[in-house]
Amino acid sequence: MKKKATVSTFCKILFCLFLVAFGLFFYRYELSLRNDIEIINQGRNIWSSVHFSGGGENFYFNQISKGESERVRFFSKAEDGGSVEGIVKEVQYINNDIAYFTPNMSTKVKIILKDSGEIKVMHPVEK
Repeated sequence: MKKKATVSTFCKILFCLFLVAFGLFFYRYELSLRNDIEIINQGRNIWSSVHFSGGGENFYFNQISKGESERVRFFSKAEDGGSVEGIVKEVQYINNDIAYFTPNMSTKVKIILKDSGEIKVMHPVEK
């Protein structure tokens, strides 16, 4: 009788460990689908009215001062391309070629804002 109770307890513990492992795997998988976008002002001027859109999401920043950066992490709601726009020295600049966002893939991008109005997109190299 005691041996049967020990086996039953062992099975319950093993089942609970399996559920925890499955939950952690699913949680980590969900995190892997998150997009990570960093917008960096490498110039000396302030970029104002900065707007980033991609994956069905829109993000607005009143200003990004020199040397500052803003990070956006989000899950894509739609399949579409990304764009960023902003104003520096009273001139509006737009870059519509950021990345392609889709709900079943993640994207990691650094967007560099320069004083000349150039909006440079850097995709990290995967190892």
